[in-house]
Amino acid sequence: MKAWRLALAALLLSGVSAFAQEDDYPFFSRHFTLEVSAGLPPIHTLIATSYLRSDEDLATEGIKADLNDYWCPAFSVSAAWQTSLRWEWVLTGGCSWINHGLTRYGTFGIDPQGKPRYDLNDPHPAGRKDSYRSVALFAQGRRFWNPTQKVKLYSAFGLGIVTDFEGLAPLPSLTPIAVRFGTGPLKIFLENTFSPAATLVNLGLGWTF
Repeated sequence: MKAWRLALAALLLSGVSAFAQEDDYPFFSRHFTLEVSAGLPPIHTLIATSYLRSDEDLATEGIKADLNDYWCPAFSVSAAWQTSLRWEWVLTGGCSWINHGLTRYGTFGIDPQGKPRYDLNDPHPAGRKDSYRSVALFAQGRRFWNPTQKVKLYSAFGLGIVTDFEGLAPLPSLTPIAVRFGTGPLKIFLENTFSPAATLVNLGLGWTF
């Protein structure tokens, strides 16, 4: 019993010692970074129920969302605080939505309920429409693998929530690998990520104060 307690105490002390050594590194100082980024849309946007609801609403008016003509903006803003040589803590807010084309069908009379009949062989462009926006807020920790190099590699993990303003859902955040580079206060980063902000690719700029 005493042996494992001593071992645990030794591990804790070694961790504290390593943390202190990181802070004493001659080239490290705590700093704050503001980041903006854009990437491929998060998965929850592509399967958003709000998008399906908007499609159903349009159908009653003889209008249909064009699934062959859409794009998905995904943007995020982050505040990052580096507290040690290898660790940075990040709070991120993201917004994403689907912008799609619309097709309107011509009419050919009314049905027994008095509603117009729509001719699916008579489609016309009817402009564009945004789906309801999905908003995400999540926190994560970043681990730098080569913190003393100019081109830094890091991984990140965290947890957050996403909402379309009709419900909340928890979502994890995982960034297996990312790279950050730059000179002076301006930094550029590229992440391979699966998060509430983006999926697979997220590219951004950071400004360190």
